[in-house]
Amino acid sequence: MKKREAYSRATFEAHVSRLVITRTKKQAIEKAAHELNASNLPLDRITLRNELGESKVFSVLQAERLDWYDAEATDSTHQFKAYGRIRLSICTAEGAIDHLDAIRSLYSLPRTSLYDKPVLVISEGLNHFFLTVLRQELNWEAAQFLGVAPISKLA
Repeated sequence: MKKREAYSRATFEAHVSRLVITRTKKQAIEKAAHELNASNLPLDRITLRNELGESKVFSVLQAERLDWYDAEATDSTHQFKAYGRIRLSICTAEGAIDHLDAIRSLYSLPRTSLYDKPVLVISEGLNHFFLTVLRQELNWEAAQFLGVAPISKLA
């Protein structure tokens, strides 16, 4: 079988939470939104792992959404857990693809060894933001093979 170059796009969506130190719930949502939002998200690559444990680096084309919608107090004074949604348009350029399954695998952020949930770490200079991923989903768009018509989306 002749190997072809493929360009594959997907949308990564996740419900996330992070700890914020403020005095009120409203301030927690506002602070989370000010520090991280779709227009200032310093994320150009994301590493996801498939069901076989193989990692793949995806380029972030666009942060389509990052909004913070709720917060709840924690047991610590002036510490709140802010909740938000993130949606990223991502892509990977694969060389030498024999099967569509190679790019249609189920990729996700892996769970950490110390914590039961995945954690997305976003770094900008000396600032590090740790987003606990509560739920995640990766939706593939139709693969576009160079010189070949687009393939319909798989369910």
